[in-house]
Amino acid sequence: MRIIFIPQFPAKLRYSEWWFTEFPKQFRERGFEVLTLGEKYVELIQHRRSTLDMFSPINQAIEFETEQIKEYMMLDIQDDDILFLADISFPGFFANTLYHKQCSKMYAFCHATSLNKYDYFTSVSYSKFQVESSHAYLFDSIFVGSKYHEEKLQIVNHVSWGNTKVTYLPFSPISLFPEPPLKKTIDIMSASRPSVQKVDTLLENFIEKELGIEIQRPISNSWGEYFRNLQKSKVLLITAFEDTFGYQIVDAVTNNCIPLARTSFAYPELLERDYLYANKHELVTKLEFLLALEEQPQIPRLICEEHMKRFYDVICSEMKGEKEYPF
Repeated sequence: MRIIFIPQFPAKLRYSEWWFTEFPKQFRERGFEVLTLGEKYVELIQHRRSTLDMFSPINQAIEFETEQIKEYMMLDIQDDDILFLADISFPGFFANTLYHKQCSKMYAFCHATSLNKYDYFTSVSYSKFQVESSHAYLFDSIFVGSKYHEEKLQIVNHVSWGNTKVTYLPFSPISLFPEPPLKKTIDIMSASRPSVQKVDTLLENFIEKELGIEIQRPISNSWGEYFRNLQKSKVLLITAFEDTFGYQIVDAVTNNCIPLARTSFAYPELLERDYLYANKHELVTKLEFLLALEEQPQIPRLICEEHMKRFYDVICSEMKGEKEYPF
């Protein structure tokens, strides 16, 4: 069986960077032949521009997806080919091609949608969501990263995505910073992009004033630097106004750092209540407690850890039709 894999543009230090190589690797280990669309283009652009250090580089992403469409339209589709689209909504227009040329079995992942009012595409969110919804009907199943995400897609504006299945997300394959953990030299770290969606500036300013501590925002130019900064931090503070999963929580837990996040979005699917806050006063209390401890407290467990470990097995079993979906 062959999987025609359609990845996102592999932007540096984004999950799409390692999805680009990890999905094909995991699919092959489970017995599939894999054809990745866009591989030659990525090799070309790395040689031509030397780096992929921009976040969501618009021109490059459009060029990349255009090349994927060209490659796909040239393919001789076989009866048992399976198509897997890495993200239905980013950049978002490849799915239009599938109206004209379809595989007998098609699957997609949906990491985020236009239902996020703080999204980059806010000005066109309503129309963009209608396009995403029309794409959804093309696929046998659309895998989503959280129950919170699935609930957002069930009935919105009288549109129901009835083919979603919660798989959570996989662990990063990138080597974590080795044991023993580094000395804790940072009290509170923020790793979020400085955007309206990802940072509550008023809340962070309140915390700094109330505790007399500056929240550190170290710059990371590689996964190793990012993991090292987490290892050196006591607490990772997350003040986002929207998040479909919460990879920062996973990064913190797997790098010996305690995350604190809101009691909203998908965060309760990852963390127990002790590591969530409902308001600024509860957050201050928990920060004061954690920072006053002389010894590093136990790092929390991820509630969905076992599901994350089975991510590729579940998806591949679904695509092979081996057994009924387990969730």
